[in-house]
Amino acid sequence: MSRYRFLLSRRWVGLAVTFLVIAVACVFLGAWQWSRHEERSAANALVNGNYDSAPVPVEELVEDTVPADLVWRSVVLEGSYTGEQVVVRNRPVDGSAAARVLALLEVEDDDGGRLVVVDRGWVPLGEGDPQLPAYPAGEVTLEGRLRAAEGADERTAPAGQVYRIEPGTVAAAAGVEGGEMLDGYLLATAEDGAPVEGLTPFPRPDTSPGSHLSYAFQWWVFGLGAIVGYVVLARREAKELAGVPERPAAPLRQPRRRSDADEEDALIDAQLQDR
Repeated sequence: MSRYRFLLSRRWVGLAVTFLVIAVACVFLGAWQWSRHEERSAANALVNGNYDSAPVPVEELVEDTVPADLVWRSVVLEGSYTGEQVVVRNRPVDGSAAARVLALLEVEDDDGGRLVVVDRGWVPLGEGDPQLPAYPAGEVTLEGRLRAAEGADERTAPAGQVYRIEPGTVAAAAGVEGGEMLDGYLLATAEDGAPVEGLTPFPRPDTSPGSHLSYAFQWWVFGLGAIVGYVVLARREAKELAGVPERPAAPLRQPRRRSDADEEDALIDAQLQDR
C-alpha cells in the first residue's frame, strides 16, 4: 500500500472529499426521483381505479369533505343552480389558455341543504371577458367527478373571478352568502343526462409514468461514475510515481541489405542496357 501513500496528501484528501460529496449527492437525488416516481405511480393508480367507476349518489360517499382516496369518483346529485357564475382564469387545459366556469348547485337533503361548487367546463380564453353560457334553470340532475378543494389565495381577484377553487371564495364571488358547503367540488360530466351545453369538458387526466424512474437511475449512475473516476485517477497517479514506463512502440522495420549477388545482377543489367 506504500505506493498509494500519496492519497494522504492534502491534494488527494481534498479530491476524495469532493468526489465523495458528488457521489452522496447523486445518491440522494436518485432517491428523491425514486420517491417522486412512487408518488406518481400511486396517484396514477388512484385515477385509473376511480375514473371509470359507475356514478353513485354523492351522499353515499361524501358527508362534509371529499376524502383523498375518492377523488375522480363519479357521483350524481340533484339540485338547482344559484348565484352568478364565476371564472377561474389562467388555467391552461391541454396547453390552451382557458377560463374555467364555476357555478353553485343548491342541494336539498335531510340536514336542510348545502351548496356544492361545480366546475361546469371551460371556454377558450381570448381578449376581453369570456362569454359564459347560462346554466339550466330549475331542477337539474348533475353527474360529475369528485375533486378536493384548493387552498385559498390571498390575492384579490376581479369581480366574478377567483384564482383558486376554494368553496368559500367561490360563493363570495358568486354573490351567495350563508349555507353549508361541501369542502370540495365537482367536475361536471353531464347535466340532465347530456354534455354541458356551450362548454368544453375536461380531458382525462394524464396517467403517464413520467421520467422520474429514468432520472433516478441516471443520478445513481453519475454517483457510481464519480467513485470510478476517483479510482482511475488514483491508479494513474500511482503508476506515474512508481516510474512505470509506458510500453515502447514497435521499432520500424529496417530495409534488407543487398547481398553481393544482388549487386552483381544489378551491374550485369546495367551493362546490357548500355549496348
